[in-house]
Amino acid sequence: MENYNELDLNEEYEDIVERIQLEKYAIENNIQYNILLNSQNTNAPIPLDARILLMQIFDNFDIIIIFIIIYLSSTIISEEFYNGTIKNLLTKPHSRIKILLSKIITNILIIMITIIFLLIFQYVLGGLLFGFESYSLEAIRYNHFSQSIETMNLLPYMLTVALTKLPMYLLLSCISLLFGIITNNIALNILISLGLYILSTAKILINNITQYLFIYNWDISKYLFTTDILIKQSTAISSMSLLLIFSLLIIIFKNKDIKNI
Repeated sequence: MENYNELDLNEEYEDIVERIQLEKYAIENNIQYNILLNSQNTNAPIPLDARILLMQIFDNFDIIIIFIIIYLSSTIISEEFYNGTIKNLLTKPHSRIKILLSKIITNILIIMITIIFLLIFQYVLGGLLFGFESYSLEAIRYNHFSQSIETMNLLPYMLTVALTKLPMYLLLSCISLLFGIITNNIALNILISLGLYILSTAKILINNITQYLFIYNWDISKYLFTTDILIKQSTAISSMSLLLIFSLLIIIFKNKDIKNI
């Protein structure tokens, strides 16, 4: 480890430390299942099991959730304007805010249903393929800040990850709704929203200034098992950004001209 910088390895130093500590923990506790989540042992094949696949579900299926959110949010209002059916909605005794909130609530419900479906699907499929025995093991993670192993029951762990993913899903939904109202162009809206998500995964663009942008803070799950300061900072930035975008969404939708639609 002392000569790590002189070695030609693809694995990051922090990933090596994580892997070693987790492997040590597995040996000391006689754990036969794979407990490596973020880093992989490059020197030996890691067997898959039902539990590790369930814990990696957002890594494997996040893009599916993201695309469903973006597509739904891009079309749920844009198509109303494109087809002219928005006039029928606005002639009914409902305020524009209520109409907008109904669309947002629909998106939230679909997001929750999608997450629940994927969790159940992965739980059953993983159990059938690899056996349900590994689900009895807790979620075991390495905390890079405290340099210690932390454990959590599997169900609370999955719920925690899902909740810390929610700000990103809500922000993307509101952004797609906002661009949908502004542009009325579904294809362009999808491209812009997907572009923001892809940009948020480009770590090379993060520096002392950009680290405070909401797209680099909306996925709070990546700060789990780190410092409380990072979690609070990310939560604060995401919350303020969501409030700002939601406010813009209301203002623009309330003042949207539909006479020429």
